[in-house]
Amino acid sequence: MKRGQADVDLAAQGRIFGEGTFRVGKEIKPGTYVTTDVDGCYWERQNASGDTIDNYFTNSARRVQVTIRSSDYAFSSQNCGEWRPAR
Repeated sequence: MKRGQADVDLAAQGRIFGEGTFRVGKEIKPGTYVTTDVDGCYWERQNASGDTIDNYFTNSARRVQVTIRSSDYAFSSQNCGEWRPAR
């Protein structure tokens, strides 16, 4: 039960998130995030014009990590599952 509340709190803070496009600093927080056991995962960091700053694609991986910077405008991912703060 305790972990469930911790996850709810992290999600409310924008530190656990799933698939989609999110505004950095508004919907999600900058930081280093990981996801595990993915198939066909693609992510990208974007600037305010929607241009790609950095991106990554893998057909299959046990662990994927990204550092989202406070200077990024948005972060987008598909088929990556749930992003969680790196430990």
